[in-house]
Amino acid sequence: MANNLSSTSLIKPLVQGRPTEEDIPSGYGKTESYLLPKDPAWMFLFWEITQSTFDYLKSQYGDLLNTARTIIRLHDVTGVALFNGTNSVKYYDMPVILEAKSWYIHAPQSGRAYIADIGYLTEDGRFILVTRSNATAIPPGHISDVIDDKWMIVEGDFQKLLKLSGADYIGLGASELMQVVGQRWKLTELTQSGAPQSSWSSFALHLDKVQEDEDIWLNADCEIIIYGSASKNAIVSINGQEIELKDGKFTIHRHLSAGDVVDLPIHARNAKGDKTRRVDIKAVREPGK
Repeated sequence: MANNLSSTSLIKPLVQGRPTEEDIPSGYGKTESYLLPKDPAWMFLFWEITQSTFDYLKSQYGDLLNTARTIIRLHDVTGVALFNGTNSVKYYDMPVILEAKSWYIHAPQSGRAYIADIGYLTEDGRFILVTRSNATAIPPGHISDVIDDKWMIVEGDFQKLLKLSGADYIGLGASELMQVVGQRWKLTELTQSGAPQSSWSSFALHLDKVQEDEDIWLNADCEIIIYGSASKNAIVSINGQEIELKDGKFTIHRHLSAGDVVDLPIHARNAKGDKTRRVDIKAVREPGK
């Protein structure tokens, strides 16, 4: 067995019932690179550059490469349908050692798509491409803004999961953490199908952009979300209008403008009409001052 082992691991296949050791090859004879997501903050780039590629570059650029710097040019290609090397949203240059064959790259921004170019940056600012990676997207480093009606978690299970996460052992501020996450869960729960028996209401605020050069400003909007559930085969109406139930549950959204007064009586009755139930939902939005 050769003394120069690869930097990865050893393969030990069986030959006539006895294990032997063979090196994983250090290369596959092809110039290429691959960019992989690690987490919302980091990516991993690995590459192979063949000697024939180096010989070709030297024949084309000669001594120009001797004074050039080797770099990774990380392109932000979020929303770019077809990347041609020059149409990225922006790019970031970072030094690299080509002989390393792999590099950890800190993501400038999470939730974006990136392509990594490896090459030479000449003294006059020209970039000479050696190999270009695949495009990869890294996940956002925050709670998703998407509220999906199809997903539900009951509050008891939520509290168990929160405790398993170690929130109780963080120390000072753990209760505040549980309150914040709990409020986030409640907001997500508003449009999910697993509503409790009684109808609830809540408000979701949406801030709009305004001119940044104003001395002071405040702009807000909201909607009221009403949801609940009823017994099987019940006929439910809101403000006199029958609504469709899905597995015995319902969700209603209504925009609430400044000065609006909303009175939404919710009725449920059986098919015969001899038994009824009623819940009144009222909301008032005061005009801005």
